[in-house]
Amino acid sequence: MFELNTNSETPLYLQIVEQTKLAIAKGYFSNGDKFPSVRELSRKLLINQATVSKAFKELDTQGIIETKAGIGTFICFDDEKINDRVDEINKKLQDDLIEARYLGISLDEVIKMYERAGDYNDR
Repeated sequence: MFELNTNSETPLYLQIVEQTKLAIAKGYFSNGDKFPSVRELSRKLLINQATVSKAFKELDTQGIIETKAGIGTFICFDDEKINDRVDEINKKLQDDLIEARYLGISLDEVIKMYERAGDYNDR
């Protein structure tokens, strides 16, 4: 499920974050599902535990996972944090639409661009 690119400019921990989000979007993980531990994931990906730990901290900050001491790590959507992220995305979309209008791109063209970008099943 996780395929890290060591040649990418994107740090490994952020690749883990993004690929976790993609796995959720594709339906591999749902709210409440058990998530691999830092140790398990670092062993599977053959990377330092500190890197995976950094990814877990970011996933927790974004309201995607929760680690319960002695029990494990789970996909656990924090509605408040998720709503904050939705607000951020909404602002970005507004900025993108203003830029598109400035560049003369029609709303239909923007919708087609988002549809192409949203075809994450091919990734």
